[in-house]
Amino acid sequence: MQDKRKFYINVEEREISELKAGNNDEFTIYAGPNEIIALREIFEGMEHADMGTFWRSHMPFKEYHRDEDQDEYDHLLLKAYKMIYELGDDQSKQHVEQMPFFGEFNKLE
Repeated sequence: MQDKRKFYINVEEREISELKAGNNDEFTIYAGPNEIIALREIFEGMEHADMGTFWRSHMPFKEYHRDEDQDEYDHLLLKAYKMIYELGDDQSKQHVEQMPFFGEFNKLE
């Protein structure tokens, strides 16, 4: 069994920290090393997809609703929030439950 440690999460900045500083405490989770690695990989995937959407925005002939990078970003964002919900403290869980896409978690693998 892994030792769970307290982490502060800021999804917008894709920040994971053991130290509370500034506004990095949007969510508080308790996670082991493997879970933090998985969340970091999700955030890295979001960064990559975000860059792809940036480049798509410079192509006026490519329609938004046919943007694979945007779909990937949305999927990874949902995965990140699901993971935060599963690992989060009570306040984090309540915060995620209030989000309009909370019911979509059951559609993830």
